[in-house]
Amino acid sequence: MKTIYLDHNATSPPSAEHLHTLFTKLAQCSGNPSSPHAVGRSASVAITEARRSLAQALKVDVAEVLFVSGGSEADNLGVTGVLRQNDISFENQHVIASRIEHPAVREQLEYLQNAEGLNLSWVKASVDGFVSVNDIVKSINNKTTLITLMAANSEIGSIQPTKLLGDFLHFKRWGKVPDSADINKLEELSLILSSEVTPEVLKKIHFHVDAVQAFGKLKLEKWFSLGVDSCAFSAHKLGALQGIGALFLRRGRKFKPFILGGAQEKNRRAGTENLPGIVSFGLIAQNILSDKWWESIKQMEDLKNNFYKELVKISSIVMNSPAENAMPNTINFSVSDKGLRGEDLLVELDMQGICASSGSACSSGANLPSKVILELGKGNALAKNAIRLSLSINTTQEEINRVLDCLKNYLLK
Repeated sequence: MKTIYLDHNATSPPSAEHLHTLFTKLAQCSGNPSSPHAVGRSASVAITEARRSLAQALKVDVAEVLFVSGGSEADNLGVTGVLRQNDISFENQHVIASRIEHPAVREQLEYLQNAEGLNLSWVKASVDGFVSVNDIVKSINNKTTLITLMAANSEIGSIQPTKLLGDFLHFKRWGKVPDSADINKLEELSLILSSEVTPEVLKKIHFHVDAVQAFGKLKLEKWFSLGVDSCAFSAHKLGALQGIGALFLRRGRKFKPFILGGAQEKNRRAGTENLPGIVSFGLIAQNILSDKWWESIKQMEDLKNNFYKELVKISSIVMNSPAENAMPNTINFSVSDKGLRGEDLLVELDMQGICASSGSACSSGANLPSKVILELGKGNALAKNAIRLSLSINTTQEEINRVLDCLKNYLLK
């Protein structure tokens, strides 16, 4: 029985083709990038090429791309690293964040609030999983130093308005309307902003975006903006190796480094670079630059949308993912039948060779409700019984049909 893997939001395994290309390239540049000899220089060149590919995919300057160990480290640098470099006590810094952020953002903010007295405003999401830019703009005050918002939710796939918020910040900071921005929306938001918040205040606010799930799955113009100051990325969500990520840091913005002891990454992250991971990330970034990649993303989205429509027909399923304005690969639903449990369904899927994930975390063997689903106001039962299915560009219709048959046989028996 062939395994069907539908947990690509957790990690998307590298293809045999990617590994072959990667190992071939690594055979030509296996030295320490900091070494002065020819082998070291070849490794340094490989890193430069990967950085250039990622910068091209983001349409930013190569100096604005910093390689790190993964999305969590990038998020920590874009949040705590940024806050710590400000010459202001945490009690006098105000941060705005959504309630449905990834734990890599949410938990560090909760820690800073409890341990350091950080002034924190949480913005709620709608029942469909969307955060309102209006609510964020209303929360901005003269002490705001950081706003953080994920581009797309990793559990339910809802796309957040990072593009609109970034455009608004750029518009109010510099008085310039970014390309493709809706000037009417920007002016409407201007009416909501406190009159005490000046352009100089807005220029000092750092806007960080967790783009771990969005990058490579959503076109850049859907979530990126000139008003975005930093972004977190993780390569293994796209079929590259695990243990490598990146932080986009706009020129002029700063953070306080966590890892010291070397001049790597322009003194922003010490330690010998993860050459295999960086080269792997660079290869994926090259793919993202191609039309073929986005044609595959469109096919994947069509497959997901049809899958979604079939799931809606099953009476014992409550959909948590929105039908529109959602990630092209993510479906989250809860088992609503009181006689069935989400964790039992996961076991059944696993026995049938289908890899899925729960919307909840496991701690000491206890199945805990998903905090994201709870924040949507759907209650403890649905939050505990959430299932996430996440596709890749290699998922087939035949695989989806088999998953549907398995779900129907289990839920409608």
